[in-house]
This record gives sequence, C-alpha cells and structure tokens, in this order.
Amino acid sequence: AVVSTQSTGGMEDQKKFQFELTTKKFLTFNSKEVKSDLTRWDLGERISLTTFTYNNYFKDYQAKDFVRDFFNDPTVQASLKVYSPNRQELVGWGSHQIKECLVEPVPCSITSMDFFDRLYTPGMVRDMGAIYKCLDEDIEGFLVSDELHKMLLSEESEHWEMFSEEERGEFLFLLFKHLVLGGPICQYDDKIDRYLEVSKSLYKEFITVQKNSETKNIEIVSKILKVSAWDNEICWFPGDENVQTFCYLVLNPVNRVVTALSHDFGKGVW
Repeated sequence: AVVSTQSTGGMEDQKKFQFELTTKKFLTFNSKEVKSDLTRWDLGERISLTTFTYNNYFKDYQAKDFVRDFFNDPTVQASLKVYSPNRQELVGWGSHQIKECLVEPVPCSITSMDFFDRLYTPGMVRDMGAIYKCLDEDIEGFLVSDELHKMLLSEESEHWEMFSEEERGEFLFLLFKHLVLGGPICQYDDKIDRYLEVSKSLYKEFITVQKNSETKNIEIVSKILKVSAWDNEICWFPGDENVQTFCYLVLNPVNRVVTALSHDFGKGVW
C-alpha cells in the first residue's frame, strides 16, 4: 500500500531520524563492465547511488516518519543527485521544504535467479538467450520490438501471466525491468544474458542477507521502500511521473545504513 505522509512537527521531532553521508563504494555498480552496460542502456548518466548511516533503529511502522525525515535532512538534501536536462548530467538536488512524501513498501524475498528460468520458453527467449522479436509498437512511450519488453509493459502480451502481480512487485523483478527498459535512447540487447547477469550482481550488492539460526535458510533482512517527495502537488524528487523515474531506499536495519537508488527518465531527447 502507498502511504502518504505530511509533516506534523511536535514531540516526534525529538526522536527524528538523522543521516550522515558515507563513502561506501559499490564495486559491481562501478565496475568497467557494468558501466558499459548501463551506458548502452542509457542509464549511466541518469542513475545515482548515495548511501547514508542513520541514528535510530528502524521499525516497519516508522516508514513514513523515516522517509519524511530523510527528505528533509540537510545532509541528504546536500547529497542527493538529480538529472539536469540542460547540463545532461547529475547535479545537486538543493534545499527544499518537503511537506508530503509517498511511501510504498516493496517486497524483497527472492533469493535465487531461478525466479527468471520461466523466461526461457517458446515465443519469449530461446535456449541460447536470444529474445524473440515482435512487430514494433509504442507502449507507454517505449518503442517495443521484442516479446520481453512487451511482457514487461503490456497486459495484452500473451506472456503477461508468466509472472503474478505479487511477483512483479518484487524488488528483483523491478530492478530487472528497469535495466531492460533503460533510458530515452537505450540500445536494447538482442540476448537476455546481460540483463540477467547485471540484475543478479546489483541485487546481491544492494541487499543484506543472514542465515536463520533455526532453519539454516538464507533470509533477506533488507527493507525496500519506493519513495517520492512532494510539495504543492509538485514532485521534487525523483522527478516526473514515468515508470523509469524512481527512487528506492534500500535499508539495512541491522547496521542502520540506507542507500538511495534513483533514476530520472526525464523528458527524453526530442
């Protein structure tokens, strides 16, 4: 469910979350190979990762307070990046008084890439990884020329029900979808391999896992929130409404670390 929160002030200000910027480096995200992939998909100059530590332990019911404090924190505002269409690069977000935030918890329970094995089916992806083509059509502003994009964007795709509504809401699926759709001048891959490999690498780098002492199973402890910051019906962050304009907060509640993963699709290039 989406939670809308407005600043209320008062006693809870005494317990508000405060944030400090860290120098955490994402080795996979910044690797030469992945940088090349992101550039080809037109994500390299528009996607941003910023990591902070925070002071109080996070509980699920505090999500709206956490996000409101996050967007109004001076350190966060000084550190977040937004895409400047004029300068064609990421620039500082600047100072804002955020009165309302939208917060949507994102499920994060997938621990195996077997989740995507079903894509290798006739009419979708061939055994060697080649993606089946389809007649070009415009769907939600994206030029769709293969069955993978069609499955991601259109309920009219014959493969739409390959993933349930719940599965489509999983963080791993969303990450994969964002990589496949790319930016305004994305160069689509003909094979699925790098989409899956980069999704796996980034997912493993973003989330935190631990072994359950009783079941011995690997469990994800990260909390994922899809968020946006608003004032007077204007979205100040991450930007205009588009399936490819997003901001996820990836929380490690054990170590009290949060990473903001954001991307602004912008208006395109035309």
